[in-house]
Amino acid sequence: MLSLRLLRSSCKLISSHAYSNVATASSAKLQELALEEKCILVNERDQYTGSASKRDCHRVDPEEGEREELNAIGIRRAAQRRLNYELGIPMAQARPENFHFLTRIHYADRGDGTWGEHEIDYILFLQKDVDLKPNESEVSEVRYIPRKGMNDTIANLDAPLTPWFRLILQHRLQLWWDNLHMLDSYENHKKIERF
Repeated sequence: MLSLRLLRSSCKLISSHAYSNVATASSAKLQELALEEKCILVNERDQYTGSASKRDCHRVDPEEGEREELNAIGIRRAAQRRLNYELGIPMAQARPENFHFLTRIHYADRGDGTWGEHEIDYILFLQKDVDLKPNESEVSEVRYIPRKGMNDTIANLDAPLTPWFRLILQHRLQLWWDNLHMLDSYENHKKIERF
């Protein structure tokens, strides 16, 4: 068994077009408007097959339970499912009630100019002993990085960090990690943090 302190996120996507056109709308209304925008559907050969709403395109599972918003239970269910799929963590070892929903972050990364990300991510912590059996099609390597050696390890990585993780690392990760025993005091469910 591996003792795992895992920071995971699930996301709701926002397009910059919707964001700029309704900047005065509440964030909930903004999200709803953005999720109704149309996306182009393609097959595995990148050929046009139709269109669907951004909400439908970014559904993580046909399970309606993952759309439930009260206490972020839907996000917790999605995190449980993804941890099982990506890291092989048995569902019984990472139940929705085991996740600590801390906050949400909004970020945008222009990427290479053609493809980028503009997301609201939910930050969840799972502090639990779990079994890992990584899905090789999703995960190429798993490393345990101790808090003491985190900065050196990350500075010497030979792979790029994802934009959202880089921002969390720069702005919050050290603070959260140093305070795992009192994460409740860093909860912010009302405001979306923007970096």
